[in-house]
Amino acid sequence: MNILIALHHKIVREGITKILSEAPDINVIGTAKNKEELCPYESKGGKIDVVVLDLNIPDLDSLSTIRNILKDHPDTHILTMSDDEDSHQIKNVMQAGASGYILKKRSAEELIKAIKEVHAGNQYLCNDTIALMVEGERVRTTSERIADLTERELQVLQLICQEHINREIAEDLGISVRTVDAHRRNLMQKTGAKNTVGLVKFAIKNDLFNLK
Repeated sequence: MNILIALHHKIVREGITKILSEAPDINVIGTAKNKEELCPYESKGGKIDVVVLDLNIPDLDSLSTIRNILKDHPDTHILTMSDDEDSHQIKNVMQAGASGYILKKRSAEELIKAIKEVHAGNQYLCNDTIALMVEGERVRTTSERIADLTERELQVLQLICQEHINREIAEDLGISVRTVDAHRRNLMQKTGAKNTVGLVKFAIKNDLFNLK
């Protein structure tokens, strides 16, 4: 897999580049230390499988950057890295389309594992961030979770409950399969569901979908 490493601090960037370059099946296709070096990659036609993105790069709007990369490279996966143990930030970057969030204090072995997970199309949150998200969600009421759902997300949830797969949902709503996948991820994050069954249970329990 081809990896782009966008990390602000040189010693961290070079260290991670060396670690990943020695890992089997990983090819570091390029590095970037700031917005100026990263932005050209957003419009290049080169195949980038995973971007390891530092959320602490100065003057970089991380949410816009994530959206722009995915707009120009819809098949790219983004693994974000940060020093910040902030459940609000984790939620925002995942909703923007990032596939994972890992703290810089985690091990090199876990970083490689996270890259492989997001490359496989899965989401990855390190244990510390999972704990933060659980703690952050614990204070939210069910009514707040429901109110947080957008009209489009509710439409997707209805179709999920009707056993439609992503491709069918995309055709019904006139959107891309990747957009459906993003809505599905957002639904799981907002409702606290771990999988499709959890989404259906949430919908039925809260009268968002009625079995006929």
